[in-house]
Order: sequence, then structure tokens, then C-alpha cells
Amino acid sequence: MSGNTRRSALGVIGAVLCVLVSAFATGPAQAASDTPRKSGSYMMIMPPAPEGANSPSSLSARGVAAASPTVSPWADYVHTTSGHPVECKEGNLCAGVWDPAVGKYKVFFLFRCNLYSLSYWNGWGQAVNNQIGAAAFFYGQNGQVRDVVLPENRPFTYDWTPVWSIRNC
Repeated sequence: MSGNTRRSALGVIGAVLCVLVSAFATGPAQAASDTPRKSGSYMMIMPPAPEGANSPSSLSARGVAAASPTVSPWADYVHTTSGHPVECKEGNLCAGVWDPAVGKYKVFFLFRCNLYSLSYWNGWGQAVNNQIGAAAFFYGQNGQVRDVVLPENRPFTYDWTPVWSIRNC
């Protein structure tokens, strides 16, 4: 291998390493501060409801046009209101998104290692990676990695609109 070829190969390897380091160093914005933790669990507090989400006009129109957020394959979930805590137990990637069909947040508990396709995930919600040693990957429409969330982060506010799928392992 000539000197130029070796330097070129090293340059490519260096560039790939820089991209990987920046992907893992980039964390989601707006981390929640001093979130209570309970014996291996994190308590997530959902943000305020979206602007106008509970107005009489949106409530009447909601029944006709609103679709509830889902994941495929199926995962456990709960509904909760703004400001109420939801426990994210150890081993889960927990993700909360506004559910306009019921006027509450829907929090999914992604426990099984999978690539989860998201449907009707729009606007701001919360997430926390409370898995043991597994990073979570948020993907955009074309399969590009949008964010990498390292385990045991505190809950953070996140805009789900550009996210089309999540791999929790």
C-alpha cells in the first residue's frame, strides 16, 4: 500500500470516527432538571398540553379528524395528563406523545428490543432512556439517524414530528 493510499484510508477512518463521536455526543435539547428517581425508575412529567388542545372547538373537531398515536409492533402504554408523573421502569425506553383523540399524553413503554414504526406522532412530548447499557436511535422519514439517546439520561422534552421510527436497542 503506498503512502498516499494509506493516508487516504486513515483519513476516511478518521472522518467516520468523527461522525460517530458527534452522533453520540449530540444529545436531545431541553433536558429536564432534578427529575425525581424512584428505585431504578424515572418519573416523567409531561409538558403542558399543546396550545388550543383543550379548547371547545378542538374537542368537537377532535372526534372526527384525530388519530391516536401508535407504535408497531405493539407496546404497553398509559394515558396521562400534563403535570402528572408517569413511572418509567428500569429496562424501558419511555416515550410520551400528545394523543389528540383523547386529549391526553400517551406514554409508550418500549421494553422489547425492536425497531418501532411510529404513526401519528406529532408535536412535543417527553422521553427517557432507562435501559441498561443500550442506546436508543430515533430515525427520520428516510431512515436517517436523527438522534442517539444514551441510557440513563434524565427525561427530556422532544419534538416527535420528524421522527418516523425508534430502535430501542
